[in-house]
Amino acid sequence: MPNVTYQSIPVQQISNSDSIQLVKHLSPHNFVLIKYLNLSRSVLDYLNSDDDSARKLVAKQRMIEKYMLFESELNAIAAELDCNGERIDKLANYIDGLNAKSQTRLTVASILLGAVTAVTATTVNSKELNNGLSIAGGLGTAALGFMTLNPKGKKIRMTLQRNMLESIWYQNNNAQIYPSSIWGIISEKNFSNSKNLSLVETTRQRWLQYGLDDQQESSLEELYFRDGGVFAAEELHDLANMHNELQATIRSIQQDIRSLMLSITSLN
Repeated sequence: MPNVTYQSIPVQQISNSDSIQLVKHLSPHNFVLIKYLNLSRSVLDYLNSDDDSARKLVAKQRMIEKYMLFESELNAIAAELDCNGERIDKLANYIDGLNAKSQTRLTVASILLGAVTAVTATTVNSKELNNGLSIAGGLGTAALGFMTLNPKGKKIRMTLQRNMLESIWYQNNNAQIYPSSIWGIISEKNFSNSKNLSLVETTRQRWLQYGLDDQQESSLEELYFRDGGVFAAEELHDLANMHNELQATIRSIQQDIRSLMLSITSLN
């Protein structure tokens, strides 16, 4: 959990006249980036300046500064998601290890009980006692077998004080987890290739595969996207995977930003 609140780049309102000029040179995808990186004035100064002029160099420097500021925000969010995913996955592996040891002990106990029952049955002469021991041994072996088939195993309570998945699932940034610049980009439909769903919406759709549904206040919804609770190992693995998927989505924006800067500097 970070010790400071992320200081976001202010979202820029672009005038109609500036928008008309910008869309002549840039794709709708890049226009979204310019808006949320507050780059429009610097880009226009760059485009409207003579080659090798001081004004052009100053505009380029300002673009680079804002680009670096945004990338630092992006890296900070991605690093936090990576840290959370790694921590949760290690906890899940620890629970897996405890469950594996328990299963091994139960399997060995079942084998030993079966062997003892078989040996006892061959050494006891009383037919009635022999039958009783065989039945008791069979029941005991079956009971141990059922115990090894427990799909959940041991569980652990974990509290999520700063849940980075909550904003994505509920499609709002009310908790101010994400800087406004990053949130604006991932929630903007025009930024996606299809322009039908934002990155927030497509990420949320992928998470539905983890046994979730769109019904409000379900038990898994409370567990994954609120304050946490009692987790089985499988649920911890799912939670770690969701953090890792979101991290990959956030990091993918870096390539878009670099492509934007290349597009701008290649215009003149």
